[in-house]
Amino acid sequence: MYNYSLHKPKNYKRAYELANHTVFCRDKSKTIVPNSTSKNHINPRAIDVLKKELKIKQILIFDKVKNSKEVLGIKGHVNRSGLNYLIGRTPYKDLPTFPDMSNIYNRTKALKEVVVHTVGPKRYSGFNEKDIYISEFVGLISPLWHYLGVDVSARSF
Repeated sequence: MYNYSLHKPKNYKRAYELANHTVFCRDKSKTIVPNSTSKNHINPRAIDVLKKELKIKQILIFDKVKNSKEVLGIKGHVNRSGLNYLIGRTPYKDLPTFPDMSNIYNRTKALKEVVVHTVGPKRYSGFNEKDIYISEFVGLISPLWHYLGVDVSARSF
């Protein structure tokens, strides 16, 4: 199982670099963490290298989410970050310039499912709207994985 997060896992046995990311290995799971959140590190080419080299067909994205004390399944997002890693990077290979982003996430029925508002890593700590679920990063990275044909699930941690 492959996980994707902005945050390094606490316990891992080994780590290695691949496509501007670090892959942390623990037992049967691997967590992929970008070395930077810049477009030079996170883009269709880098995610495609990860997908092909690691043979990833499914990814579980872990994200920080404010305004809930429980673990949440993410069923959708509103990108309020001002960033999009696909802008200026499509078409990539034979993929469309304007991909369908209407159904990115696989549903997680075991968890309460919510739509989050992604504000980005730089704005996350200072963003304090109380009546919405505020996400750090999922709305930025899941479109890339989906664009490259990977099944995406997401949850808070």
